[in-house]
Amino acid sequence: MGKTGYEVWLIAAAVLAGCTSEKQMKDRSDADDMFRRISALVENYTDKVSAAGDSAAWVQACVEFEDSLDRISFSYPPDTDMLLTEGQNDTVFALMQEYIKARDTRIGEILHPVVESDSIADSLALEDVGLTEVSPADASRSPGN
Repeated sequence: MGKTGYEVWLIAAAVLAGCTSEKQMKDRSDADDMFRRISALVENYTDKVSAAGDSAAWVQACVEFEDSLDRISFSYPPDTDMLLTEGQNDTVFALMQEYIKARDTRIGEILHPVVESDSIADSLALEDVGLTEVSPADASRSPGN
């Protein structure tokens, strides 16, 4: 009887282990889906903020991105993001860095379209192409004016 009880316990443990791995597979499926959706979102909005024509379009793209990211995150069970693989986490991190760089670069371009340089090398380069004078329009866009 002891041997049979032990065998029943082993079978029950195997069945429970099977259920657990099935549950984990379901959770991994959610994590994989979350990863795909977040990756596509970040890539899309990296392009969108890069193409923003003015600060209003830029702000709108940033707000839409944050709202969409929240909607994705809250559409899955709690801690689904904890089931992402190391590679998926690394990819999301890299994509987010690209988004942040594009976002910050574009707003810098929008707010500061002309950056004058005082370097001698720039002056010499202008002379090489025949541009030795600054037009009044260019002068009016200088940071001090």
